[in-house]
Amino acid sequence: DIEVAVWYPTQDKAKQESIGPVILDVARDARPLASSQGLILISHGFSGNFLGHNDTAQFLARLGYVVATPTHPDLQGLKSGKPEFDPLVIRPRHIQLIIDELLNHPSLKTNFRQTRVGIIGFSLGTYTALTAIGAKPDLSGLAAYCAVNIKDTLLCSPQANRRFSAIAPNLISQRDNRIGGAVLLAPAYGPLFSEKSLADIDISIQLFSAEKDLELDHRYNVQHFEKFLPNTTPVEVIKDAGHFVFMAPCSGGLKQAVPLICEDSEPINRKVVHQKLNGDIAKFFDEVLK
Repeated sequence: DIEVAVWYPTQDKAKQESIGPVILDVARDARPLASSQGLILISHGFSGNFLGHNDTAQFLARLGYVVATPTHPDLQGLKSGKPEFDPLVIRPRHIQLIIDELLNHPSLKTNFRQTRVGIIGFSLGTYTALTAIGAKPDLSGLAAYCAVNIKDTLLCSPQANRRFSAIAPNLISQRDNRIGGAVLLAPAYGPLFSEKSLADIDISIQLFSAEKDLELDHRYNVQHFEKFLPNTTPVEVIKDAGHFVFMAPCSGGLKQAVPLICEDSEPINRKVVHQKLNGDIAKFFDEVLK
């Protein structure tokens, strides 16, 4: 089972609701509007959940989009020891299943006059998005990358080597032709994609990066994708920002519980950043999902 939150436009009155660690102004189980701008999926970073980008989901829903935010069971997949449930294998399958479900959902299917689907990915979610739009992971360059970046435990440790050996046969193309545009926030896992493996992507892509991202090396990630992905607009760089600036602004309780994903450097006001970020994302999808 995959937990998925669906955010959609409605005329029903919103009220404050506590959902997990956040309080949102939403109308739960409200009646959807008869039509929508299209469907957008948001894929979170490693071990995140459906609330990680809730402000972006709400913003897009208020503009008329139906937005789906799954909780990918990343840790469960890794702990299973089964290659077919590894996040790098199963996440794009989640995307296909969710699109299937929502485009045929009895409460929503009349909203979609035509299939207009977009996807947003953050960090590991950018891997999800790329594989869902036709990129096939290519592990042939890992040895050369790890020779230079031996301290990258995520991709180059002995455990990582065993993991990649186990899942390699399962890393097949999982392209979903219904997706017509993608937004990649803090693109990651660049070393798993070669120029060849990205060459067949033929939809519009918008890249965003954080200038002071300490989790990722831009040379092997956003700059790599900018160089080899076709149909990309210039990268939007958020000055002075760190990796987690793309996640929704945190409540006070969440800041205390998980400061790593909530605290920004002194010049950054995440709410202000997201006002522009969400507007830019909406503008992108308005233009490419026509």
